[in-house]
Amino acid sequence: MAATQVFPMQNDFHQRDKGAEVGICTCCALNWAKKSLKLGRGLKTYSEIGLTDHTMNAQMAVLRRKDATPDDQCELVGLKMVGNEQAVASIDDVIRIVKATPPHVAIFWTQDHTMGYRYKHHEKEFFDNEVGLYRAKLTADIKSKMNDIISGYGPVEGIRVVGLA
Repeated sequence: MAATQVFPMQNDFHQRDKGAEVGICTCCALNWAKKSLKLGRGLKTYSEIGLTDHTMNAQMAVLRRKDATPDDQCELVGLKMVGNEQAVASIDDVIRIVKATPPHVAIFWTQDHTMGYRYKHHEKEFFDNEVGLYRAKLTADIKSKMNDIISGYGPVEGIRVVGLA
């Protein structure tokens, strides 16, 4: 059974940072992770994140200033880092690290985009504010969906496992 889309999304917000146009993906991924952890389950609707696009756009303006201090970024959203950020080279690394590290929720990124991954037995989730939330029972199915989508963003570079503060 393939990964299914739980809800669609599109990112209509961009900000200017040092002359470049940048999105709000880190904020969206962190807030998705927080809500998933608080609920103790996967989200059913986009509205369960609990913040509007406009609120996350404003929040991202603050979070962006903390890019060099990931602990502070997490704290601003009500999360804490579990361990340290780690370099990764593939989706396989993301899946392996999240599966092995409770509470099994993380954000991960390419050079220009941040997404989320959640592991629970028979419920793997991939969150990307550009396309939405996907869920699959099998790792192979969610991995296939992640690779399809992420291939357009470039290689994955890093991961941050998070828990509730």
